Amino acid sequence: MSPIPVDARARILDEEVARAARDGWQVASVGVGQAVLQRQKRIGWFWNLVLALLTAGLWLIVVIVRVVNRRIQTLVITVDADGRVSRRR
Repeated sequence: MSPIPVDARARILDEEVARAARDGWQVASVGVGQAVLQRQKRIGWFWNLVLALLTAGLWLIVVIVRVVNRRIQTLVITVDADGRVSRRR
């Protein structure tokens, strides 16, 4: 299989980045054939609210600690010379 042109690789990468952006990812950097996207880890508000109500607000301490210390998730999208897309977290 012969390599695809650079502009075709860029177009494929742009489509994948757009798809990830719709899912809440933010672009950190874009290079030739590779993009790095990031987002903060989500917090499940429903169960935290239920636990806060059941514990008369004591669970809010845990929620505050989780909000302050949220981790950043990273997604690396790569398009190789043959046009194959790979995603790695």
